[in-house]
Amino acid sequence: MTVQINVIKGNYRGSTFVTGFHGIGETGYIATSFLVHALQAKRIGFIEVEHPPPFVNSTNEALVTPFEIYRRGRLVIAKLEFSPHKSEESEFLKALSSWVTGERFSEAILIGGLDSSFRRGGSPLRVVHTRAYQVRAKTLNPPRLEEELFVYGPLAIMLSEFEIHDFPALAILPYASASRPDPAAAAVAIRTISKLHNIRVNVSDLERDANEIEAEIAQRMKQTHRSLQGMFV
Repeated sequence: MTVQINVIKGNYRGSTFVTGFHGIGETGYIATSFLVHALQAKRIGFIEVEHPPPFVNSTNEALVTPFEIYRRGRLVIAKLEFSPHKSEESEFLKALSSWVTGERFSEAILIGGLDSSFRRGGSPLRVVHTRAYQVRAKTLNPPRLEEELFVYGPLAIMLSEFEIHDFPALAILPYASASRPDPAAAAVAIRTISKLHNIRVNVSDLERDANEIEAEIAQRMKQTHRSLQGMFV
C-alpha cells in the first residue's frame, strides 16, 4: 500500500476511534479539530501518503501536517486537514479502516454533515451505523437516516469497510449548511460524542466564535482551492 499509518506503538485495544471529513458544512473537520484542542489530545502519529497535499501550517508548538492522529486516554482522533488526493482516496480510507480493526479498537465514530434542506422533525441530526453497532444503537436517541437518503463520499467508504469486517461503527450526521462552514453543526456532533462517552467538552467557545470560525475556514478553503486548481484536484 502507498498509505502508511505511522503512530507510536501502544495498546489501542478497546479504544474509540473518531474522525471526520470535509463535507457538508465542514462539520467533521471542525468537530475533530475542536475535540483535539478541547481535550488537549497528544499527537501520536501521522498518515503518510504518496501524494500529500503541498501544505503545512505552523503553530506555537509544531508544524501541522495534512493527516495526523491524536490521543487522549481511550479516545483516538484522526484529524484530516485536507481531503486525500482523489487518486488514492479509497486506499487511504481502507488503510485507515484496516488499522482500526487490526488494532482491535472497540468502535469507530465518524462525523459528517447532512444537508439541512433534508431536515424533518425536531432532531438536529441523524445517525447511521453498522450491524455490529446494533446493540449499542438501542441507547441512542437520534433517529436513523431515512432509507431514501444515501451516505456519500469518504464516510460511506469507511462505513462499508467496517460493515464488511463486522466492526461496530457509528456515523453522526448533524444537519448543516451546504453553502458554508457550520460550527453549530459541529457542536451538535461533539455533544453527542460527549454523551456517548461521558466526557466533558465545553462547546461554548465553538458556538460563541461561530462567525469567526466560519470566516476563517471559508477563507482557508478559498486560498487552498485557488492554489490546488490544475494541480491537486
